[in-house]
Amino acid sequence: MLRETNKCERNSQRPVLIRRGVLFLIMIITKNRAEIFKYLCTTEWNDMKVLLTTIVFCFSSIWVFAQTQPSPDTTILMVADQLPYPLFKTCFPANRPDWKVDSVRRCGELQLLNLLSSNIQYPAEAREKNVQGTVVINFVVEPGTGRISNLAMLRDIGSGCGDEAMRVLKALDEAGLKWAPGLIEGKPVRVRHTLPIKFKLTEALPYFISAAGDTIYTDLDTEPTYKAGYDSLLNHLMNRLVYPKTMRDSCKVGVIEMAVLVRKNGDVNVENVLDFNNLGLDFQWEAMRLANRMDGAWQPATFNGTSVTATSPLRVMFKSDAPGCKTINDKFDQAMLLADEGANLLAQEKPDEAIKKWTEALLLQPDNCELLYYRGTAYINQNKREEACQDYNKIKSIMGITWFEGIRRVVCGW
Repeated sequence: MLRETNKCERNSQRPVLIRRGVLFLIMIITKNRAEIFKYLCTTEWNDMKVLLTTIVFCFSSIWVFAQTQPSPDTTILMVADQLPYPLFKTCFPANRPDWKVDSVRRCGELQLLNLLSSNIQYPAEAREKNVQGTVVINFVVEPGTGRISNLAMLRDIGSGCGDEAMRVLKALDEAGLKWAPGLIEGKPVRVRHTLPIKFKLTEALPYFISAAGDTIYTDLDTEPTYKAGYDSLLNHLMNRLVYPKTMRDSCKVGVIEMAVLVRKNGDVNVENVLDFNNLGLDFQWEAMRLANRMDGAWQPATFNGTSVTATSPLRVMFKSDAPGCKTINDKFDQAMLLADEGANLLAQEKPDEAIKKWTEALLLQPDNCELLYYRGTAYINQNKREEACQDYNKIKSIMGITWFEGIRRVVCGW
């Protein structure tokens, strides 16, 4: 009778002992040695058997669970129902609802080819040896991330061409270029994709045709020059620039840079305007009006002894002379001095110190897009993509569009 009573008591205590066993297992996992020693000293042998049985059961369950979990499919396929293709926002199906998959693919591939051609630098050795041909690289498109891995060279034409193609592909991947994965029966799979990249030497033309149809030379014997000299040009810009009267009390201050088109007959037109401080249309109009009134004051550029049409940068600075604007003007002048110091430090290969100077300048002029561009580009050169994109995207939010939009989209996305 006594044995049956003890047996019943032990059976009634088992749920408690099992809970204790689980607590003991937690002690082991958390490496709580003091509690483990105390528990062992106060536990009877019969209770200890239940405890050990519970621990063995827990570990066995964990092992069985781990063995039954499906392992990720690491199979790399060579063919698929739908092959991978690069993703660009202009080619997204959502933006092109009337396009089929093949059209979306061709659009992405064309964008990629344009991106490769604009970023590949023809190796000097290959240029000297007249090496031309097609480099072939393959890689795996990962369905989970849309990134590429396992890059391999299938064909290299030598003289640094293969290395250059590999460098640009890796750089685009690090910059955030995504790929649509391969599909089999609608399911994303790992597919090895092959990409041919052509290297062809072409003699660069000394000019390009603008959207307006102008032949603008970039390879010049002599640059366009102001006939009266550089000092006279600065004096002209300072004394003839008109601050918009209706904006005088706004205290707006900043720089507008123009690409001035100096034609071969000496006439002048404004080709492009960059309003770095988002001053507005009134200020842009005054800057353009000043530039367009300089017909005949410029000596055209020359190429092969002939006058040609070319562009020249022209910067004007707006500062209000209203009495209440002195503090703002002083801050702007201080920011420009810090910006120049930063540029000099960068030229001395001291990028960290240059970034500090531009950061100080931005504390005085937080929306100065020129300063944001300097600092963002320095961050790019240091592989600090997140910091660079903060500056680049702020420029876009201020100006609406950037003068380096192609680079910004590759680095920061859309």
